[in-house]
Amino acid sequence: SSAAAALLAAAAAFTPRESTHCLRWRRSAAPSALRAEGKYGEPSPDDPLLCRVAGEGDLANTCAADAHAAIGEGSQHLAVGTVVAGARCAPVALGRGSGAEASAEVVAEVAVIDPECDVWWREVTADVIPPIPELTLPLGRDVEGHLLSLCRTFGDRPDVDGGRRIVGTLVLEGPDFGQCFFTRDDGSQARLNGGTFHILQARAAEPLCEDSATLARELADGLDRRIGEFLSAEDRATIERVAGSPFETLRESVLSLGSCMLKQVLSPTRFVPHALNAQGLQLLRALLAERMADARVRARGLDRHPDFESWRRDGFVLKDFDEVGDEGLHKLLQMASGEHEVAIPLPPYAWTSRNVTVMAERDPQNDMHIDTFASIVKVWIFDESVTLDHGPFEYAPGSHRETEPRLRWMHHYALPPAKEAMVEPSFRLLGSESAAAAAKDFVEDCLNRSRPVLPLRGVRRTLVIADTSGLHRRSQGVVGRVRRSWRLAGDNDGGLRRLDPYRWPAAVGAARPLEEL
Repeated sequence: SSAAAALLAAAAAFTPRESTHCLRWRRSAAPSALRAEGKYGEPSPDDPLLCRVAGEGDLANTCAADAHAAIGEGSQHLAVGTVVAGARCAPVALGRGSGAEASAEVVAEVAVIDPECDVWWREVTADVIPPIPELTLPLGRDVEGHLLSLCRTFGDRPDVDGGRRIVGTLVLEGPDFGQCFFTRDDGSQARLNGGTFHILQARAAEPLCEDSATLARELADGLDRRIGEFLSAEDRATIERVAGSPFETLRESVLSLGSCMLKQVLSPTRFVPHALNAQGLQLLRALLAERMADARVRARGLDRHPDFESWRRDGFVLKDFDEVGDEGLHKLLQMASGEHEVAIPLPPYAWTSRNVTVMAERDPQNDMHIDTFASIVKVWIFDESVTLDHGPFEYAPGSHRETEPRLRWMHHYALPPAKEAMVEPSFRLLGSESAAAAAKDFVEDCLNRSRPVLPLRGVRRTLVIADTSGLHRRSQGVVGRVRRSWRLAGDNDGGLRRLDPYRWPAAVGAARPLEEL
């Protein structure tokens, strides 16, 4: 029906959640101290407190387009500041130096966390953006309409931020996407691109969802049709073996859920906590998503691409970018996504430089992990200089396919109470002791087969396209070495935008008829 279709269409976009009400701007109130996560999150007396120079409601205006406020290729700093001596508000556009403090305005409004929300600084390591994390708190728009938020430097590098935490403006959309702009104490402007800073995040209390019997029937109908069309008898038997529960019991239980829970089941949400995970709900979602992805590729004839077999087998492809060019990349993106047009950017392609320095501290990206349960596509170009010393991208070939050992690992990871999955829904290979113990063969196989994805020999620019639902990580290199790479510019989830994994195949162009599927 139109209602169910609208819900599934809405799930196709991966966008920050609506949470602008989580940070309130109040007069004559004590500003909230925001907690921070990660290695650089230890509280300090010098931690900046937020104030607003200008704005309406829950949002902040942008500053006037003067030399201090202008950032990047056309954005402006938010009209937000930090509280300085004398209860004054120093705009982030001016920084926190003595000159900025002298010209600061008397504080009119300070940031106070709404009691129904959690607001904090999230640590973002190098080259994590794109995508923009879904809990990022948008606070305003620039004159072009692009969403803006706040970022904060780690305060650990004198050459970057003078060794003190500085609040800046994070651009969420447009040509300056993913960059943190800030002003040093000496008044000079700086930026960080794609990570190595904190971003402002918020989690609002979940709004009460009212179940609709009509919508529940429509969603259950759609799910049942998908199960009947795309899951074979062997698929159902596999789920039974892994979960130790009859598939028909799982099917009937899932189809009897209310509309609120069915909307989550039929969404790209990485993990849906529910008692039915004991019967194999996570397995059903993962295997159905894979079978529907395979069907979309066949329906559109994209399995005839010469690189399809290696892509399907390994989960990644390497190409000489100077040889394939933009047109070749466009065809590869179509093949990898199973789409001719939807969410496929058109050439010519713009790239943004992403140079990652190997740090002494362990990065969360060094842990072997999957990004989510369903296929997603990420893209890099690696410079010919990248070696093992530079901490290259690493991948376990074939680990993206829903084999029985992988499903066993995923099932035990998802078993209630699933504490590890609740904390980090991008499952870590060794993140759950019970999952690692239950699927020793899968864990050992991934560790044994995982290999660095190094540039092709003699190739100036190596294009890497990977399905990061497979096990991957950033390998550890030699401290201080810089890995030179480029990413597709823009808010694209690191390659292609994530879509609804349960969208129906459709016969398009030269594709084979659906009756043949």
